[in-house]
Amino acid sequence: MNDFEAEVIRNEQIIKDFFIIEFSLSKPIEAFEPGQFVMIKIPDQRVFLRRPFSIYDLHGDSLSILYKIKGEGTRLLSKAWKGVKTQILGPLGRGFNINIPDTCKPVVIAGGIGIAGVSLLIKKLKNIPDIFYGCTEEMELRLIDHIKSKPVFFATMDGSYGFKGDVITLFERHFQGYNSPIYVFACGPLAMYKSLKEKIPESIHCEVLLEERMACGLGLCFGCVKKTIDEKEPYKRVCKEGPVFDLWQILL
Repeated sequence: MNDFEAEVIRNEQIIKDFFIIEFSLSKPIEAFEPGQFVMIKIPDQRVFLRRPFSIYDLHGDSLSILYKIKGEGTRLLSKAWKGVKTQILGPLGRGFNINIPDTCKPVVIAGGIGIAGVSLLIKKLKNIPDIFYGCTEEMELRLIDHIKSKPVFFATMDGSYGFKGDVITLFERHFQGYNSPIYVFACGPLAMYKSLKEKIPESIHCEVLLEERMACGLGLCFGCVKKTIDEKEPYKRVCKEGPVFDLWQILL
């Protein structure tokens, strides 16, 4: 973990409210796990606390973040122009386990902006995964233009492209077709995880990336805890013990 000096290289709008921002770091990030995150100091004096973002892409000293405008912090970040300097702390947290058995077929499920949390995972997995992506409408499919060469199954809530409905229902329709064991990775809203938990047996390995509001990102403030089945220490810090958890260990 380091606190890097960073400079904005580009900050481009993909579609309404969705942006990719790329930073040049003062030095390369040498070691990281897909699913880890960084804490970015918003380059505006009106925002004091840093904001957490999944690492979308990383090449040496070039770091990219895919984000959606959700509040004041991300709105101000969208205004950061090329050449603006800031600080980025990371990489932080526990990422995905990419060393899965060769006998397991990797399956990646993402909902909406959740693709930001699994983009690096898709690149790092040894075996080509099946990807299930769900969003509101066809326009949002632009968020996964970079991975359309891989097997992708699409779901849109309005039925404008692919399966009409949610991505977990789409995945459920394919689930029985797997002849070998699968290992599931997921990133999306809590409702997606609740549905997934109801529709697959507990024997399926499944890791999910949780999103929570964070003040420090270092596990010091205990402001981002999630309750688990651990009887001795049920509350786990998303920023420290996570953000990636075993689906079957968390209480939803």
